[in-house]
Amino acid sequence: MNDPTSEPEHEPAGIADELACEIKRRRQAAGLSQRQLAAKIRYTRQYVGMAERQDAVLPSRELVAALDAELGADGVLVALRAQAHDVQRSTRKRNRATAPEDTGTDATVMLRVIVDGRVVTLPLDPRIVGAAGGGLASPARKSEDDEDFSVINRRALLTQGIAVAATGALDPDLIRNSDPVDAVVRTRQISERTLASFTAVTRLLAGQRQSIAPDALLTLISAHRNSVTTLFRSVADEHVKNQIGFLLGETSIVASRLWSAIGDRSMALAGCAFAKRLADDIKDPALGGIARIFESNLRSDAATLIGSDGDIVDGLHLLGEAATVADALPPSAQARIAAEQAQAFAVLELARECREALARARRAVDEITEPDQTGLFSDWNQTRLMVYEGTCWLFLNKPRKAIHALNQAISATAADNRNVALAAHVDLASAHVLSGELEEGCRMLGDAYESLVAMGNSRGIDRAQRALSRFKPWHTETSVRDLRERIETLKVS
Repeated sequence: MNDPTSEPEHEPAGIADELACEIKRRRQAAGLSQRQLAAKIRYTRQYVGMAERQDAVLPSRELVAALDAELGADGVLVALRAQAHDVQRSTRKRNRATAPEDTGTDATVMLRVIVDGRVVTLPLDPRIVGAAGGGLASPARKSEDDEDFSVINRRALLTQGIAVAATGALDPDLIRNSDPVDAVVRTRQISERTLASFTAVTRLLAGQRQSIAPDALLTLISAHRNSVTTLFRSVADEHVKNQIGFLLGETSIVASRLWSAIGDRSMALAGCAFAKRLADDIKDPALGGIARIFESNLRSDAATLIGSDGDIVDGLHLLGEAATVADALPPSAQARIAAEQAQAFAVLELARECREALARARRAVDEITEPDQTGLFSDWNQTRLMVYEGTCWLFLNKPRKAIHALNQAISATAADNRNVALAAHVDLASAHVLSGELEEGCRMLGDAYESLVAMGNSRGIDRAQRALSRFKPWHTETSVRDLRERIETLKVS
């Protein structure tokens, strides 16, 4: 076995692939199938399969440790994973260190923010936003020469850690030399480029909501919304005002999703209601349709499957209204409408209607192109639809079909889409229990619950709690009692 320090030029994918091959080789040498090995280490077969896949995605430290112990590898697998992890981390650091500082590159978004009544343009590298596996990068260090003005601290826009790409602190002269908002509006400098900059930031932040802790992201999107609101109120030109109005509505819906994730349903509903009213004011059916899609999810409490405060019929009514303007919406939005309808029909045990809605969702997904996968719909693709399909099969009491669909979805879900993957794991846990695999379902739900608590995702925690309620018929079983104790311990901590 190679010394982890002897080959620093190893490509990360090469070491990860070496680990995958070594796991498979040792399993086969032990005469075990993937399912047999999974049973011994108390994981599902899919976890073992993913660990053996040569795709440069490292399995978790805990999984590799369990495999190492069961296969008698004497630390070889653990050492390989550590080597691959170290090299990947070094590669990321090297890439950041050698990244060009030219803020005009494709990797840079020009962030327009309003500070002290002036429109300030800052280079924001979107790669920084998603750094550190779902966390935000550390704040840039303050310069001693700028005691009263670090990275936009007056607006608290970047207090959660997004750093300006090329500078460590914001020069006060940048503020003083920037154009006031009223001057920008008066001279009609709110150009397509300005609008595109604000739009890019909205969609950049919206696209991170599945991977970044919601409370951290909410601070950013709220401050950005304040800037967009200031522009909207300042503009007199009707055409430009309508464009900024759509952006303000979209930003409000993004904030709504984050309020929902941290458990504030009232603020989440307020964001959608504001966007819906704004859509009527600027006569934009597309914005109204998008607002109704996400309000329906809140009205029915569909994200928690199905919350006690939810009204499924009200949710379906809003989805029907959104469907009437489907021609004005991208295929990704159309797919979401149909998938949400399918899920609601499944809860009501309307199997035929559910299947018809899923068929509509599949047709819409087939029409999605890359430009459609942005902002609020950045995560919409065939994989996301598979999660909905699995959930539908679960509510239609077809647990084996649910397991098949959800395992496919989990295997294909990108690493930066943590919330979707965790939702799939929660429903997969329920499907395992309903199919008679009680211990596996309890273990999986406990793991998902622990991850959701660590992220602070209240909406996901509620979903897991609803799943736990399905385990009541087995409440006297040891695995269910252990699961409840585990969850209670997490609540206390």
